[in-house]
Amino acid sequence: MHSTRNRFLFLILGLLLSAAKVEAADVVGAMSAQGDITHAEFEGRANWNYDLKRVNRDKKEYAELTVDALDERTVKAMQAFKSDFVRGVRVDPKGPDGRTVVSFELAHGDVESFDYLTDQPSRLIIDFYVSQSSRKAKTAAVKAPAKKETAAAAKDARKPAAADALILADQGQAADLTSSPSVMKAGIFDGGDPDYTRFSMKDYEIRDEAILRSKDNYYIPYPMLMGRNDDFEKVRAAAPVYQISPKDTEENKMARLLLTLFERKRLAVYLKTLNWFKEKFPESSYNDLFAYMTGDVYLQRWEENGNVEDYEHAVQAYQDAILKYPDAPAAERTSLLLGVIALERGDTLGALKYFGAHINHPKFGQGPRFSKDLAQLGMGLSYMKIFRADEALKAFDELEKKSTFKDLKIDAAYRKGDVYTAAKQYVKAIEEYQRALKAYPEGREKHPGAVFNQGEAMFLTNAHRPSLDVFRDFVRQFPTDEHAPFAMTRLAELLEILGADATKVMGAYLETFFRYGENPRAVVARLRMLSARMKGMKPKEVEVAVKEISSLAKTSDLPNIEQFSTVLIADGYTSRKEYDKAIDLLTRYYQQNPTSPDLEPLKRRIVSNIADQFRQQVDAGRFIEALKTHQKYADNWLRGANRLDVSYSLARAFEMAGVQAEAQKTYQDVLNRIHAVKGTPQEKSLRVLQNVPSEESVNLRLAAVADALKNSQTAYEHLRLIKTPEKLSEEEQIERVDLAVRLLERRGDLDSAVRYLTELLKAWQGRAELVAAPYAELARLELKQGKKSDAVTSLKKIDTLAKDSGQVPDAVHARALETLGDLYLETGAKDQAAAVYEDLLKAYEEKRPLASIRYRLGRIYFDRGEPQKASQIWSEFKGEKIEFWQKLAKEQLRNSEWRDDYKKYIQRIPAMVQDNKKE
Repeated sequence: MHSTRNRFLFLILGLLLSAAKVEAADVVGAMSAQGDITHAEFEGRANWNYDLKRVNRDKKEYAELTVDALDERTVKAMQAFKSDFVRGVRVDPKGPDGRTVVSFELAHGDVESFDYLTDQPSRLIIDFYVSQSSRKAKTAAVKAPAKKETAAAAKDARKPAAADALILADQGQAADLTSSPSVMKAGIFDGGDPDYTRFSMKDYEIRDEAILRSKDNYYIPYPMLMGRNDDFEKVRAAAPVYQISPKDTEENKMARLLLTLFERKRLAVYLKTLNWFKEKFPESSYNDLFAYMTGDVYLQRWEENGNVEDYEHAVQAYQDAILKYPDAPAAERTSLLLGVIALERGDTLGALKYFGAHINHPKFGQGPRFSKDLAQLGMGLSYMKIFRADEALKAFDELEKKSTFKDLKIDAAYRKGDVYTAAKQYVKAIEEYQRALKAYPEGREKHPGAVFNQGEAMFLTNAHRPSLDVFRDFVRQFPTDEHAPFAMTRLAELLEILGADATKVMGAYLETFFRYGENPRAVVARLRMLSARMKGMKPKEVEVAVKEISSLAKTSDLPNIEQFSTVLIADGYTSRKEYDKAIDLLTRYYQQNPTSPDLEPLKRRIVSNIADQFRQQVDAGRFIEALKTHQKYADNWLRGANRLDVSYSLARAFEMAGVQAEAQKTYQDVLNRIHAVKGTPQEKSLRVLQNVPSEESVNLRLAAVADALKNSQTAYEHLRLIKTPEKLSEEEQIERVDLAVRLLERRGDLDSAVRYLTELLKAWQGRAELVAAPYAELARLELKQGKKSDAVTSLKKIDTLAKDSGQVPDAVHARALETLGDLYLETGAKDQAAAVYEDLLKAYEEKRPLASIRYRLGRIYFDRGEPQKASQIWSEFKGEKIEFWQKLAKEQLRNSEWRDDYKKYIQRIPAMVQDNKKE
């Protein structure tokens, strides 16, 4: 049993020594060029104290980092480093306060730096990159292609209106809306990694703990990506071309005047002239032409001024024209146009009406016609917009099966996934998108939503790994799509969820920012970056960051963006352990938005902050403050929370306050609840999301409380239940040993107590500040056994630890020196006693009341016959309550003087001298 324990203790010792060496050693760093970023990384501190500022010296730009000393290898490597963004690095080890100043010479003024801290492992990261404004200046603007003229408009000789048949395929293509200039930069960052492998993860890199932890994080659902249908655009662009052949009649001249007014967009004059024309020529042969042209006039007026009355007049004119002149060449296109415009302006019921009328029209609703199938597509889209999923699916399914037009079949197949996405049936959406992509791979390019929406559906159903792969494919294939910033941001969030290294995650956010700049759709990435940086910021920098987060959130129209930004600010405060600010901010938002549909994550965050603050106060020993915190929130936020970590902290606070019975009751409840979830998935989740103590820790606390209640047997039983003591912290292991020794001593088994301590201290040479107390306890037991020489060895070990490490608590070291001096004095080793007392006075007389020790030291010299030395020592009493010892010393000196005078007097009498000689 002891050998097993020793092996565990040696293992713990190795880990502790390693950690101590890392903390004491110089900072280690490295630099590298990673794509379009120059990356500087530093390790070696659990808590970072650094400063990064931008300076200009000799007309050169520098980023100047002040940090703890770097090791020699790091200095050499950094000073030899150069990249496109950092021309050189200079390291000055003689910076302010003995620290090191690292100067990064920047290639030009557009190079910016972004610094942040990571946990597990603790690292300081600085990334250098070219600013977005510089990239805009250096990257040629993407020019939009000129709109193509329609085939009909390109012809020199125009046909009369009666011959203007609607053939969409011959009307040319609508403008390519996706080729317009964009602020999104594609291809700039991907030369070294065209497959975006930097955003991938291997199976062995995925950490279950990170996935569990993400359940408490806050994520904004991004809007679905709806693909446009080019054929609808063509319907809009394929306006009929009106032409009237000249004749030498008044009617013809007036008709040509109306046409000229229409072409010159003199729309109001056209309408007045039309009324006059109708009055004069009610049965004109041009009435069919003007019926459709008048609808166009009102439509143009509506598009220019947004007047609803003009839109209504246009619809009425078109409907009258179709009804009266169904054989006109423009009739079929106009019938379809009514549904297209209604769908565009959000009049979904109107769109259903017009598309339905087109499909059921006796002329262009018969047989396999392109316009009929396009109207069927419009019907499906309209049903989808009003969340009538079954009707939408029926329309798309029928279109896919029956249409003879391949593009429409493909479009219908891809739209089924959109229907399920809009209905939030994400599993079915994924299935439909994958089916469409497999059946019609040629449709992928025109339907980026099949990729984006699929990735988002996977994300929302917690299929994180496949979601990562899908979003990576989307960014690679559609880097200029308007949803690309969303996809990049989601990539970074997924990397974090799956447990990627913090530098990889932050690198993804950073790339999103400088790839898409100030695009409102990249705001979430920027917000997360600012929140992550708050931990290492100075107070004034935090104020600026909070204002920037709030300001940026206002530029986005994402749902719940205000709540999201509030949570991120609170997370920043939490990372700084400023729990009051985090709780106040979240509580204020919660109270101001009581009807928000997504308040549950906010409530969990408030409770989590309260739990962290409560634990921090207890850890610091501020149990009264902790109990006040619990009382403050017990009847509101903590009511019904039922958190194990809160209960454990409450029990510890009770224990510190001396309310042992209540502490014992609460500890036992915590232990019972731990047993109830042991071995279940819930246990793993609890340990990740809460600071749940181990069974060993709770049993130790129960043992300590039982001991305080004088119930030694119960305390002993709880100690026996600690099966794996290596799970305890160092402090807890020391406490366990101390408690076990006390219990054994109380049972009268001093030999076992001494043996227990001796074996433990041989196996575990942990931190000096922790092992010194067990050595003191061992010395006390050895004295109780009468083993004074063994006690001397133990006490000398404490002195050696104190001198070598400087970490032994003053009280422990001073008490050990006093006991050691007393032992030497008791055993007649007065020289050693004097030396120990002198060490004790030199080290602690300014801090502790040691008048009795100074008296004892003087008495050693006094008894040795050196009153002058004793007098010198006794003349230097310090501190309070020294009067008694000063008085005692003076009496000793006065008695010594009287004996000396008396001796001199006696020696003057001959008889007395003779008697003395005989004696």
